[in-house]
Amino acid sequence: MLSPPPPPPPPPTPAPLLVSHYGHQPGILDTRQLLTPTQRGDALLVSCRQFSAEVRLGLSLWPDMPRLLFCERLGGDTQLALLQQGVLLVPHPCGEREPVEQWLRLARSQLAMVQALMQTESELRQKLEDRRLIEQAKGRLMRHQGLDEDEAYRLMRSTAMSRHLSLGELARQLLQALPA
Repeated sequence: MLSPPPPPPPPPTPAPLLVSHYGHQPGILDTRQLLTPTQRGDALLVSCRQFSAEVRLGLSLWPDMPRLLFCERLGGDTQLALLQQGVLLVPHPCGEREPVEQWLRLARSQLAMVQALMQTESELRQKLEDRRLIEQAKGRLMRHQGLDEDEAYRLMRSTAMSRHLSLGELARQLLQALPA
């Protein structure tokens, strides 16, 4: 009896992309490659003595990858802007024997948290926009149908439910259909 073939080996984990002036070996990129992201890795480590415009731009071009910046002397505004982008800041230069795996784990965790916060912010903005549209549509219904606020809201809610729409979607349709 033949046994099934062994499963294929997992794909190799890509090495971190690294820009460094300190002699690290894995996947070293120069500034030009940093600014034209064509390679894929599982993280971007940038070690620099001076935080140049090229490094700032390069870090912003890799938003879906954990990014670490090893750099001294960053101003408070710069630090805040980088943290808001999800860049992990390490306040010293990266030496040749730096244990980067610990920093990578932290950067991955931070990136996941930043992405979750951005998703939550986007959802909250959408809910606020929907609420604004619902209030406008309710006001138009009140004017055009002679309803009070509770009646207009109940009518909108029952109509949305019967048409399998969200209140926000119904409000958009009402605002297009009813004159201002």
